Amino acid sequence: MNDIVDDIVAGFYKAASGQLGWGEALKSFQQLTDAWLVQVQGIDYSQVAVTFSYEAGPCPAEAVFDYLRHWHKYDPRARLVMALGEGEWANCHEHFDDAFVARSAFYQDFLIPYGGRYVSGTQLFCQGNEVVMLGVHRGRHSLPLSGDEITCCRRLARHLAEAMRLYRAQREKKAPRVNLGAELVSRVRAPIVLIDEHRYLHHANPAARAILATGDTLVERDGLLGCRSSGDELKLTMALRGLALASDSYITARPDTDNAFLHIGRPLGRPIGLFLYAIRPQATMGSFGGQPLAMGIIHDPSSARPELDPFVVAVSFDLTPAEARVAVALARGASVADIAAEHAVSAHTVRSQVKAVLAKTGTGRQAELVSLLAALPMTALGLQ
Repeated sequence: MNDIVDDIVAGFYKAASGQLGWGEALKSFQQLTDAWLVQVQGIDYSQVAVTFSYEAGPCPAEAVFDYLRHWHKYDPRARLVMALGEGEWANCHEHFDDAFVARSAFYQDFLIPYGGRYVSGTQLFCQGNEVVMLGVHRGRHSLPLSGDEITCCRRLARHLAEAMRLYRAQREKKAPRVNLGAELVSRVRAPIVLIDEHRYLHHANPAARAILATGDTLVERDGLLGCRSSGDELKLTMALRGLALASDSYITARPDTDNAFLHIGRPLGRPIGLFLYAIRPQATMGSFGGQPLAMGIIHDPSSARPELDPFVVAVSFDLTPAEARVAVALARGASVADIAAEHAVSAHTVRSQVKAVLAKTGTGRQAELVSLLAALPMTALGLQ
C-alpha cells in the first residue's frame, strides 16, 4: 500500500512540474479509492466562478457539464464543503441521510441518475479570492469512504495541496484561464459548437468539426459559423438575436427565450437541425468564460447513431437527467419495473418521472413518446 501511495504522490509532483497531466496524476488516486470521480476544482469567491477543474474517473463528461450548466445551484453539499477550513474534511452521508436524499431533486433528478451518490471533500488551500477543493466521489452502488480510506485520502491531500501550490506558482500570471466548458464539450459525443452573438466560433468539439469539414450546410468562414444559403444565414442571425446574448446590443433588454430550434436545408438533401441554448456566465459559474455564448447542438441525419443520446434528449425537451434516462429506456422497450431495478429507485418514482416526461414532451401516452423519440432530434428541432 505504501508503495502505491508513494507512486501517487510522485505523480502529483510530476504534474506540478509539467511532466504529467493532472487528469493522469489523479487517475491513480481515483483507482486507489475506487472513486466514481476524483476532482480538484478552483472557485473564485469574488465572482462565484469556477476557475479550473481537473478530474479522473468513470463519471460522464455530461454530468460535469450539466452540473455547471444548471445543477450547481441546487447542490446541498456545496455550502457544507465551502465552509470548511484548510485541511478539514466533510462527508456528505454524515449530514444528509437517506430520507433527505429520497426527497432531494439534486440527488434524484441529477446525481444518482448519472451514477453518483457520496462525496468526501476537503479544502486544499485558499489563495486570495480563490479556494481550491478536492472531492472524492463514490458511485450509487458503492459505500462512502471508510475511516481508513479517509486517513489515506488525508495523507494524499496534503501532498496534493503542496503540488498544486507549486504548479500554480509556476504558471505565468497572465496565462489565460482554462475554459472548462470547452473542455467538457469536447468530451460529449453529440456534435456541439460554442458561438457568440456575432457567430464567432469559440469552440467546436470533434463531432462538430467533422460536420463543418464537409462544408455542405454549416461551414466555418474566417473563424465564424456560417451557412451555405443566405436564407439560413438570416435564420441563424435572428435566432442568436432572440437569445439576447449581448443585451446591450439589442432593443430588447431581456431575452425572450433561452433556446431556439432551426432547420438548415441542403439544396439536394435532407436538412440538418441546430438547437441553440444560451450559456450565460452568471448561470454557469463562469465555466465558459465571462462572455455569454450559445451552445449549438447539431443533428445530421446522415451521421445519426441508432442509440439515443440521453444528453440530447434532456436538452431538447428540457428534461432532467433522470427524466431523460427514463425516456430513453422506454424508447428501448424497458418497463417501469426494469427501469426501477436498473436505477435502484422505486416504481412509484419512475412513474412520476414518466408523467413528467409526457408533460414536458407534449405526449399523452408512452407509445406517443416512443414515436417522438424515434424521430429525435428531427422532431424536437422542428424538422418534421
